[in-house]
Amino acid sequence: MMIMEEGIKKRILSVKDTVKIKVRVDDTDLMSVVHFKNYLSFFDMGFVEFMSAIENPVESAVQSGIVFPVKKLEITYEESAKFGDHIIVETKIKEIGEKSMTFLHKILRDSDNALLADVECVRLVMELKSKKLLNVAKFLTKYV
Repeated sequence: MMIMEEGIKKRILSVKDTVKIKVRVDDTDLMSVVHFKNYLSFFDMGFVEFMSAIENPVESAVQSGIVFPVKKLEITYEESAKFGDHIIVETKIKEIGEKSMTFLHKILRDSDNALLADVECVRLVMELKSKKLLNVAKFLTKYV
């Protein structure tokens, strides 16, 4: 099982996914730029798309009682997105631990490829009903 888990980790660590999003007016604040809290939604969209790319749709996991709570989040804002901009969220996994996955997300403005925000996000895999943390590699072997 350990060799299979290492193979799964290696495969998943090589995946990089992107999703394109158009900034809506209600994503912005009084300065007409994306409000800082809305970047969290963009990162979540990146997470959901990434999991679908590795054949592990979040919807299926949630329907079976598995959730992915955030344990730690570190964001660096570089520039601002504005209403009407198209942004690209790039997502990959930096590290797979026993009980957590560390995701790296970048948000880029599509028109000039400017880096808008960078995030490192640690997510857990948890059985909702029991609140039990699951072994990440074992969980992922069901889907990849």
